Amino acid sequence: MAALRDQLGAVEAEGSTSQQGSSGVEVVLHSDPATPAPLCPHGPTLLFVKVSQGKEETRRFYACSACRDRKDCSFFQWEDEKLSGARLAAREAHNRRCQPPLSRTKCVERYSQFYLEDSFCHYNMFNHHFFDGKAALEICRTFLQEDKGEGVIMVTDPPFGGLVEPLAVTFKKLIAMWKEGQSQDNNQKELPIFWIFPYFFESRICQFFPSFCMLDYQVDYDNHALYKHGKTGRKQSPVRIFTNIPPNKIILPVEEGYRFCPLCQRYVSLENQHCEHCNSCTSKDGRKWNHCFLCKKCVKPSWIHCSICNHCALPDHSCEGPKDGCFICGELDHKRGTCPNISASKKANKAVRKQKQRKSNKMKMETTKGQPMNHTSVTRKKKRRERAHQYLCS
Repeated sequence: MAALRDQLGAVEAEGSTSQQGSSGVEVVLHSDPATPAPLCPHGPTLLFVKVSQGKEETRRFYACSACRDRKDCSFFQWEDEKLSGARLAAREAHNRRCQPPLSRTKCVERYSQFYLEDSFCHYNMFNHHFFDGKAALEICRTFLQEDKGEGVIMVTDPPFGGLVEPLAVTFKKLIAMWKEGQSQDNNQKELPIFWIFPYFFESRICQFFPSFCMLDYQVDYDNHALYKHGKTGRKQSPVRIFTNIPPNKIILPVEEGYRFCPLCQRYVSLENQHCEHCNSCTSKDGRKWNHCFLCKKCVKPSWIHCSICNHCALPDHSCEGPKDGCFICGELDHKRGTCPNISASKKANKAVRKQKQRKSNKMKMETTKGQPMNHTSVTRKKKRRERAHQYLCS
């Protein structure tokens, strides 16, 4: 329901930029929001904030959870915006009236023809929203807990334009639902998951699921013009499988160009050579990576070590560009959302805003006190006196 896979090039650029800590829009995740999020035709919306390195957070807003393009869903509301009853009623009517595009409706109808109501749910995974309400939620719960959850594997192939954060929150809710049917003896057992997503989101996915690893298997699509083998497709697909199943238990097809590495104890692509310095098969994108002794890690073959930045990057990169790490404290081991100094930063930003506001108010008062009334105000008062005079004379 989000961006099409044809937009993966733009998403790859965005994913790379996000990893570098540049400006962008982040989703604000609340574990227990005080007020429920407003609804759009795709269910509860998500709260977003625009952030830039070295700048304060801007005003927060609600937008559609599933659609990244305003053309697909035009919902927008400021977090602190107050709506009238008439506008809320109009929005509810709009949500009931607006349906997903016809192609998606046909897709849902096609699935519903093959699967009965007790095994098929119309669902938005970006906000854990069941379009058929509590009945569909109970169908999902029953399915996950059947036979104490034995034999259940979650395979998900979400649109690549979707945000990792809301997807991870939804998956955790499904995992919690599955664990409700587990016995105390299996409390440490995990729901097996295969998450199909581009390789450059590895760090974000592992941030939410530390037990996940990325397989070397390159996922292709038979009916996709770009992500398939052949003359019209890419040489290496950027799509991978993230899973919490140990990689030594997953056999990749040798006939498709995969081999078993006895040192890593897992299957890797033929181009992925074992690095004796990293003690791992380090390639992420299907090419042979080179070890940088200055960075003490393997990097992409197209990267070189920059003596100014003191790390490997593309030859034509900008040294003045944003650096990896946290916006707030500059440390490299975490991002802004998990910074331990975030509360102190917010207090400092609030104090700075108050100081700026007091200074602005003082300047306005001095300007008003020291300057005569402007010509526009004099003209308006003169016209009001003339109209009053004409009324008294009439």
